[in-house]
Amino acid sequence: MRIKNYLFHSFAQIFFPIFFVLFFIASVVIFIRIAGVTFVVQISFLELLFLYFYTLPLMLFFVIPLSFFVACVLALSRLSFDYELPVLFALGMNPVQIIRIFLPIALLVSFSLFILSLVLTPLSDTAYKQFLEERKNSININLQAGEFGQKLGDWLVYVQKSKEDSTYENIVLLSFAKEGGMIFSQNAEIVNQMGVMEAVLKQGAIYRSREDFVEKILFDTLILRNSITVADEVDLGVIRYWQRAFYENDRQKKTLRNLSMYVLMSLFPLTSLFFFPLLGVKNPRYQKNYTILQVMGVIGIFYALMYLCANYLPLLGMLLLPILWFLLGYFAFKRVVGKYY
Repeated sequence: MRIKNYLFHSFAQIFFPIFFVLFFIASVVIFIRIAGVTFVVQISFLELLFLYFYTLPLMLFFVIPLSFFVACVLALSRLSFDYELPVLFALGMNPVQIIRIFLPIALLVSFSLFILSLVLTPLSDTAYKQFLEERKNSININLQAGEFGQKLGDWLVYVQKSKEDSTYENIVLLSFAKEGGMIFSQNAEIVNQMGVMEAVLKQGAIYRSREDFVEKILFDTLILRNSITVADEVDLGVIRYWQRAFYENDRQKKTLRNLSMYVLMSLFPLTSLFFFPLLGVKNPRYQKNYTILQVMGVIGIFYALMYLCANYLPLLGMLLLPILWFLLGYFAFKRVVGKYY
């Protein structure tokens, strides 16, 4: 029991600093992503926090297994180079006991990852999309004067002057669609007509490219409509969300890929049990400390295999990769660590 508590204490000392660093980095990336929403929809600080919380399950899903794997290996490595593990082995401890000690927490981590990925992530993804669609339906469009990269539907928009009542002066719209082109207008107003966004343009011109000439059309009033009604995918439960992976639809390939990736990542802590002593148990007298490089290499290999399986063999990969990864760790452990301790 004392050895178990001591190993958990060493693990916790490394896990939480790594977790909080990765969590902070991921949070910065998420806030940058959410900030891009404000180029189209105007949101308050509280609503920004709501969007952030909607992304938490997916963010935790990727941060936890990485932190867990690194912390387990580095904890054992530190104990090895502090001559504490060699002393325990000299007193009769077996490396297999390390695996038995870490097995319950690996099971707990894998179970938590399944809940995060297969239950909470679909719900948060649905809530995220529903929130954005509701904001769009409120037509609280946020077009800033003098800024580039703003969009209304398929149109890139630039305005010279904006007013608080959703009216604009000297507006330019650009679309690369087949029937698009470039539109100049002296005045514009953005309105919402029962879930359909309308841009009412006045006193302007349209320039459209034809095969061998540019067509110019002058207009007094032009109305551009873009439906912003909520898509049916934002009203899915967990079961229906994943059912899309097994019948033909527009998002079947992406849903199946995500399902495969989530399952493989959730099993990663459990199937990597033998990699903890394989990479962490060292002989400080004869081996140098390359643990961090080895950890990065192993994680890189697993992520590459996971990517290939999720994209090219999603269903078969969910079964084969965990088994192959577990066996690879087991035989490498037996060859490198087991026969010496």
